[in-house]
Amino acid sequence: MFSEGTIVAQASARGASARGVVRLSGDDSLNAVAPLFFKREPSEEFPPENLDARRVDASALFDDASRPGIADGWLAPWGADASELLVPCALFYWPAGRGFTGELAVELHLPGAPPILDATVATICESGLARLANRGEFALRAFLGGRLDLTQAEAILGTVDAESDAELRVALKQLSGSLAREFDELRENLFDLLCDLEAGFDFAEEDIEFATRDELRERLGAAEKRVADALDRAKSEIGLDRTPRVALAGSPNVGKSSLFNALTERFGTGEFDRALVSDRAGTTRDYLERELTVDGISFLLVDSAGVEETTEEDESAPRALAQRVLARVFADATLVLKCLENPDAPDPLVDAAIPPEIPTLVVLTKRDDARGRDASGAVSTSAATGFGIERLAREIVAKLRDGFENGEIVPSTAIRCRESLREASDVLRNALAILDDAAICDDFLIAGELRVALDRLGIVTGAVCAEDLLDRIFSRFCIGK
Repeated sequence: MFSEGTIVAQASARGASARGVVRLSGDDSLNAVAPLFFKREPSEEFPPENLDARRVDASALFDDASRPGIADGWLAPWGADASELLVPCALFYWPAGRGFTGELAVELHLPGAPPILDATVATICESGLARLANRGEFALRAFLGGRLDLTQAEAILGTVDAESDAELRVALKQLSGSLAREFDELRENLFDLLCDLEAGFDFAEEDIEFATRDELRERLGAAEKRVADALDRAKSEIGLDRTPRVALAGSPNVGKSSLFNALTERFGTGEFDRALVSDRAGTTRDYLERELTVDGISFLLVDSAGVEETTEEDESAPRALAQRVLARVFADATLVLKCLENPDAPDPLVDAAIPPEIPTLVVLTKRDDARGRDASGAVSTSAATGFGIERLAREIVAKLRDGFENGEIVPSTAIRCRESLREASDVLRNALAILDDAAICDDFLIAGELRVALDRLGIVTGAVCAEDLLDRIFSRFCIGK
């Protein structure tokens, strides 16, 4: 995907609009535009002759070509042969080293009619001085030019894909470089520690120690904690790039399926099958999921088997299989609704079945008389009368929004970096273990672990990367970004 030459593409969204943007990047950006752009208004003497031979130096348009500038004028989108068809145009100019990509760059701000924008791109490409950009090629060039790192490039995609204010804030914060600065600082600390160890190797015969055992332990421990914290944050973001899943949990016959039906009938989208409801405990063996939309937030509601204890003799029975499926359902959930009939009698089996890192919301079921005070943090409901269903839906959405608001990493970055962070955390723990083991304590081994950690952290920001990785990342972008 690495490329050279000048590239061009429509940078604004497709479709009619008041204004559209055509973007160019590369040494020939101005030359490719020059035959089409004029600073004076049309008149009887206009346009001048020899349009095809025109070449425009930045100094012809701007008083100081070393600085970004804007020139107002007119553009001939259909080329020199149709120069009577002119449209107003603002030409934005960035000299090399000053723009988004780091290359000389130009943007043409035009009326947003699709025929005008399409003609402009096509005419510029026909000049032979520029070609149509590949997906994500502008962002790729910015990365290769050192204008942003991989986490910031992914944040660009995060801003485009954001579906809520919270997601947009997370993406913009990452785009500002907050995550990049965090990992750059961490890598710098590890580099300093490695340098101290390497210096000690050079002066081993003089018995000079550049860092004591206690200092090494403190610095390694601090680095491992920061990586582990970043890994926890990345894990928490996994799944935020897909529809959230809200799972119902509880003992058999606690009323989960009735609650599923009540919520689905009120907030479900499209056709759906009702969950099977019976007084006989353990009726649900498989799981059902339906999409619900509440206050503009969509999520999948999942009904599954009740949590119950199984024996070794039950391992191949449907009941045991249902419990294994249940474990996967809970592990994959964004939020679990812990259903109880009696707030004063929690079910330890249910508590043990829900992974501790998954947020929960306590729901009291079968409250048909609508009397009694809710337990702390619990929501009372009745599937039979509809009592509490609206409130429960609002509480679910509030919990999901809390998760979005507390996000710190764009999900695509979290998915890509999770394995690298896990490996970095592992090798730093190995380094600590080597340091604390008197039998094998060896600074050469510790230095080797530090080099691996630096390599893995470099993958996060793109300081260490391969062409196939870049191709996978930037090919997800739209053309023009």
